[in-house]
This record gives sequence, structure tokens and C-alpha cells, in this order.
Amino acid sequence: MNGDDASEGQAGHRRKWIILGLLFVASLLNYFDRQTLSILKPTIKAEYGLNDADYSTLLSVFMAPYIVMYILGGRLVDRWGARLCMSVFVGVWSMSTAATGFVRSLWQLGACRFMLGVAEPGNWAGGVRALASLFPSNQRGFAISVFSAGSAIGSMIAPPAIAFMALRYGWRSAFCIPGVVGLAWVAGWLCFYRKSDDAVPAGQTNNEKWTNFLKRRDFWAILLARGVSDPVWYFYLFWVPGYLQEGLGLSLSQAGALGWIPFLFADAWGISSASLSDKFVRNGVPAATARKRVLYAMACVAPVGILAPHVGSVTVAIVIFSLVCATCLTWTFNTTTLIADLFPRNATGFVVGAVGAAGATGGLIFNSVIGGVIDRTGYGLVFLITGLLHPAGALILAALLRRPKDPVPPRALSGVAT
Repeated sequence: MNGDDASEGQAGHRRKWIILGLLFVASLLNYFDRQTLSILKPTIKAEYGLNDADYSTLLSVFMAPYIVMYILGGRLVDRWGARLCMSVFVGVWSMSTAATGFVRSLWQLGACRFMLGVAEPGNWAGGVRALASLFPSNQRGFAISVFSAGSAIGSMIAPPAIAFMALRYGWRSAFCIPGVVGLAWVAGWLCFYRKSDDAVPAGQTNNEKWTNFLKRRDFWAILLARGVSDPVWYFYLFWVPGYLQEGLGLSLSQAGALGWIPFLFADAWGISSASLSDKFVRNGVPAATARKRVLYAMACVAPVGILAPHVGSVTVAIVIFSLVCATCLTWTFNTTTLIADLFPRNATGFVVGAVGAAGATGGLIFNSVIGGVIDRTGYGLVFLITGLLHPAGALILAALLRRPKDPVPPRALSGVAT
């Protein structure tokens, strides 16, 4: 290899990590923008005279298009690539977020949440497609976990940042400022991610029939497991910030000062778990088996959430929330990596989209009914149910993913250049 080739190789190596950083920021903004409404829930409820059932309706207005576009967005990514699709997705959701700062009626607020739901799910299919192109299997768990960790970091910094903006500049600024940041992100993405990065390997095409995957047991295993377990994450994301204020009696500023802790813990734990599964792969364990080991272990932790409404200490409640959020992100990171391990690159968009849609459908159904349940009975029953969903997902994986196939032998990856 001559000097020019070495320089080009080093530049490409640096560029892939810059792209990973950009995707991390995209995921951060993705969750920051959707969290704003939940953190400002008491403020916006008072502004428009809403109850918890009305708030559930607003969540459904976001979740319904989110489900549909999870699948359609994945197919768009498979067809047009990550460069174009990520630019459109991030651009549309950023404009929707910024526009929320100018709403003057409940209908306008609902319309902005609807458009947010249209654009946000494409981030996950686009990001996984880009990372599957740039990172080999024995680095993929770490790369995808860092990308996905942006969601928890966004959820982590959202409470204090949104509380600060709302108290200092008014609640509308908490929508406008991040919307502008998202539009700036699009320019950076177009600068660093090239059209050539979207190329698929020789022998693969972008015309893979989605019906082929309906015959695969590993597809249904991941889809059903996430459909059962994802509602836990949506509940903690959309309802726990309000619970800190309404259930534990914290003020907005106090909730902002403490609400980020579970998401920081979850991020650190989730990345560590994905790195651990990568280590198993490097040691010769089949990739699917490595991911499942971590998933099963964390499913045993999830039931601790049942205790949350029965503790009087804010500190203990935060510890419980941290453990459950860590379980949620461990499942998200490792099942997404499992998709990249088991399915060809030209199909990752569809599979990620279908699995995400299944999880969002579970979240939509769950969130559409729990508002009325909480109004009538409080949070106890809801925490009980969410504490049992990850073990149920683990049973589904154990039943349907007994003999997974690894498309690339792990030992063959030991010489892959980075």
C-alpha cells in the first residue's frame, strides 16, 4: 500500500467515526424532540385544559403515523439509501418540532405531533443501514449501540434542558431551538455521508421481496419479542417524567434535575451490554447466541419496576427507573444488532422498520388505554404490567429463535480491517 492509499484509508477510517457521531446526534435529537411534550405535560395540560385521557390521544396522534412510517421508511431507505432519506427524515421532524413552538390551538399541536410521527421512525432504518455498510460484524454491536444511545442521551438531557428553556424563555422556545439545530444537522450529514456509502455488496440488489421474510422464524421471533417489550420503553419515556411531578410531587425544576439520571445509566449499561456481546462474537460465539445471552439476562431485571409505585423514596424510585430503562435499551441495542447480523444489508431497512413498527404498535395500544386506567386507579396496575413484558419477550425469543443462522462465521471476521 503506497502513501496515497494509506492516507485515503486513514481518511475513510476517520470519516466513518464522524458519521457515527452524526448518527448519534440524530438519535439524540430524535428523542429530545419527542420528549419535549411529555416533560412539559403539566404545563401544556394547563394551557389547553387537558386531562390524562386527552394526553393519551395526543400520544396516539404521534404513534399512529409512527407505526406506518416505520415500515414505509424502511422500504424507502432500502430503495433510496441512507443519504437522501436521513436528510428528509431529520429535516421534516425538525421543521415539525420548530413549528410546535408557534401553535395556537390543540388542533395545530396535534398536526405537529402527527408530522413528527411521520418523520421520526425513518431515523432507525437509515442509521442501521448506514452503519451496516461501514462497520464489520465484530464492531457492529458497539457502533449500533452508540447510534442508538443517542436516544437515551436525548432523553437524559431533555429534562434539565427543556426545564431551563421553558422557565427562562417560555415553553415555546423548548420546541423552536432544537428544531433549528436539527436543520443544521442535515447540512453536516450531506457533507460527510457520500452516495457511494449506500452501495450494496456484489450479488445483492435493492429489490429484495419483503414477503420472503415473512417465512423466516428469526424475523417473527424478533418482531414479536419487540412488540411485547417495547411498550415498556414508551411508557417510561412518555409517562414517567409526568409521574415524577404528579406521582412523587416534584416541581418542574426538580424533575428536570433528576429525570435525566435513568437515561444516563441506561445508556452506559446499554453500550456496555452491546460491547459485551461483541466480545462474545470475537471469541467465536455465534452472533445471535451472543446477543441472546445479554437479552435473557436483562429480562430477569425488568420486574423490579413493579415496585416503583410502592416506594416512598424519590432516590429508590430513580434507582428502579434506571434499572428498567437499562433493560429497555439493552433490548433495543442488541435486537437491532441482531437484525444486522442475521439479515442482508439490502433488507435491513425493511426488517428494522417492521420490528420498530411492531414495538410502536404495542406502545400505541398500551398508551391509548393507560391514560384512563391512571385516571381511575393510579399507576400501580400499569407498573405491574410493564414489569412482566420483558420476561414475556424473552420467552418468545427462546421459543422461536432456537437455532439461529449466522450469515458470516464470526472467526472469519478476525482479519477485517477497521
